[in-house]
Amino acid sequence: MKIDSVRVQNFKSLKDITLDLGGITLLTGVNSCGKSSFIQTLLLLKQNENRINMARSPIVNIKGEYLDLGNKRDILFQEAFDENISIEVKSTERNSSFVFNNKDLKMIANFPLLGSEESFSLFNDDFQYISTDRIAPSITYELSDENIEKNLIGIRGEYTAHYLATNRHKKMPIEALRHPDSKTEQLLENVSLWLGNISDGIEVKAQVYEELQNVNLTYSYTYGETTTNDFSPLNIGFGVTYVLPIIVAILKAKPEDLLIIENPESHLHPAGQSKIAELCAIAAANGVQIIIETHSDHFLNGLRVATKKKMIEPEQSQVYYFRKEKNSLESIADNLRIDENGRINQEWPKGFFDEWDNRLDELLW
Repeated sequence: MKIDSVRVQNFKSLKDITLDLGGITLLTGVNSCGKSSFIQTLLLLKQNENRINMARSPIVNIKGEYLDLGNKRDILFQEAFDENISIEVKSTERNSSFVFNNKDLKMIANFPLLGSEESFSLFNDDFQYISTDRIAPSITYELSDENIEKNLIGIRGEYTAHYLATNRHKKMPIEALRHPDSKTEQLLENVSLWLGNISDGIEVKAQVYEELQNVNLTYSYTYGETTTNDFSPLNIGFGVTYVLPIIVAILKAKPEDLLIIENPESHLHPAGQSKIAELCAIAAANGVQIIIETHSDHFLNGLRVATKKKMIEPEQSQVYYFRKEKNSLESIADNLRIDENGRINQEWPKGFFDEWDNRLDELLW
């Protein structure tokens, strides 16, 4: 189910904010202005999905698999008093409200709407969230048959190696994500080729060792007729392993899947950041709904170029710049639109990827 819009009230710095979501939605802005809080509202829904269906007035779980919000006093907007916390989700299929009391965390209004006997189903089973805290290079990685059977790679991407070892010959659900140089639509080949846009000539390998209950991830490089020995992730650039779960998450996605990725640009050079944006654009144009939190102008520009190249239509993208007014606790989200030429024609808000120009002005004047 594609989410059309989300309205949040009285959650952290989000006093009352409504975001229309596109095929791909970029959340940008300075630190501590509400981007992560918005993502947390969706994670909170996912974390409480079973509770919503099983109990009439359940207690909201703010500490669980997807997020830990700490003390319940910290999740209420600072200037609110007796108000409830509300998350309203709209789609073409239904409008639903998730309302709970900030004091005892007890649900007041919940999914589905009153009078409906249909169980709550906001997310597909293959809902995938990739945290900014992802797996680091290691000699071996964990196994999880449960996650692999659910077509998941873990919040940190910790089961990416296991997923690749198990599904290396699996056909990608979306043909448009096939790399231009690939000979097949098999997952592992295309993962290696897309990763090759970040580290030229690289090939990924993954092998499960059942007796040791772990999986080995290695990389090799091909230059001309020469192929190197296999290297462990410890001897390859950090950014390669850090971006691997993102590439796998996108290539395994199906139309109507929801994918949330935090800071895909981390540890990548500018060209790599732009290439990941292109990959996201292709997936979004083919039915995957993607929400991205980013501080990268290279990622934004990669999406703009993809729009100009007709990889994605302008109306399939939404860009939001989160900010706060001086002496205010409330988050504001400015909506900026990309046109068919990849341009943002309206006035850019102060602070919206303007640091390059600001520093350049200082150097010139």
